[in-house]
Amino acid sequence: MVKVLKTCIGVTLLSIGGVVPSLCAAPLSAESPLQQLLMKMESPAEDMIEAININKLHKLNKLYYELETDMTALNRIIATDYTDDEQRHEIGLLNSWFDQIALELGEMDDLPALANAINQFSGQLIIATRFEHGYRKNIAWMDYLGREFLLLNSQLSDSPNRKALLSARRVDLQATWFSVKTAIGKDAEGIALVKKVDPVIDGLMRESRQDKLVALSEKELDLVDDIEAWFHID
Repeated sequence: MVKVLKTCIGVTLLSIGGVVPSLCAAPLSAESPLQQLLMKMESPAEDMIEAININKLHKLNKLYYELETDMTALNRIIATDYTDDEQRHEIGLLNSWFDQIALELGEMDDLPALANAINQFSGQLIIATRFEHGYRKNIAWMDYLGREFLLLNSQLSDSPNRKALLSARRVDLQATWFSVKTAIGKDAEGIALVKKVDPVIDGLMRESRQDKLVALSEKELDLVDDIEAWFHID
């Protein structure tokens, strides 16, 4: 799980429409090549941000070329197989973010901007993916939002743009966690998990100090791992 990140304030706001409404989209079969490929791309995208954090540029380039190969395969599928117009549009936006990653990687003069482009790519990837179960999309979105909080708070800033983005992310995270929480069982383990996550989400809603928001974001990302384990997500 990625934990770090330098901030880039001038970012485009992604949203999955308040989270819950997006779950009404008909899922693709788990056997769909498009579905499998979209889900496969999530890990290298996250690993690219980690590579930036630990300054492993060779690994960063290797992961980029892995994603580039997957994007080529993805666009080939879109060109030859039936896909609804909404998902075609979503994958078009995914291509736009991948182009931004390529631009930032080619210039290599603004690593925070590169990290931001990669995270927006990962968010758009979640939007484009038709998960078989709605809770999986929401859990993936919590992961994306955790990285967003880190990006927005890892460098001191009083930018009004940062504050507006942070406010929007808070609304999104609160709604997303509510959706996930309602899917968690009422047995002892489920209740214990909710009791662990609730204070962290509440802290992210209320806290104003950036250093404390970074610590809370890192804790939220750890707890996403626990949530995935509870749902038996590999």
